Amino acid sequence: MTIPDARQYVGKSCAVTYRDRLGVEHSRVLLIHDLTFVPLYGAYLVGDIEDVCLDRVTAIRLVD
Repeated sequence: MTIPDARQYVGKSCAVTYRDRLGVEHSRVLLIHDLTFVPLYGAYLVGDIEDVCLDRVTAIRLVD
């Protein structure tokens, strides 16, 4: 997923599915506050609970 693709989710509550560094898939419901680029690490989704590296995201869907 790229930054322009993910920008549509800013300010919305979403179920984010991602893989950790061991390859285990996790799913969390996050209120996405912002997207940011961290030098040496890449693009990140900034959520209310945690930040997720955009390269590791496998799916995002809106939650009502």
